Amino acid sequence: MDLALAFIFAIGSVICHQLPDRSFFIDGRQLPVCARCTGLYLGGAAGFVAWWAIKAGRRWRPIKVMPRRAIAIVAIAAVPTIVSFASGVLDVWDGSNATRAVLAVPLGLAAGAVVAAVLAKDLR
Repeated sequence: MDLALAFIFAIGSVICHQLPDRSFFIDGRQLPVCARCTGLYLGGAAGFVAWWAIKAGRRWRPIKVMPRRAIAIVAIAAVPTIVSFASGVLDVWDGSNATRAVLAVPLGLAAGAVVAAVLAKDLR
């Protein structure tokens, strides 16, 4: 089990700083990514699943999405994450781990939905 955890943390270190004070802990063990990345990935998974659930509700008919609209949605969804990140870097406001995670969820949702739309060939 220790080898598997080491591998997961090694992968996490490529995409995240893994600072303990900015990470969630479960049962005393640090997650392999920080709170903001956790929010992004959970949001991404939810957005991906939501796209397919909506598509299934439409009986698998195409959902036409224009690339410009998808880019605009992702850009708007990124605003809370950008504000949270920038305010921390500029030492204006540095929220809690829960705040960082929650503010990253919209970007994750939008990105996950866009990935699902691309895979479903709905993004045209």
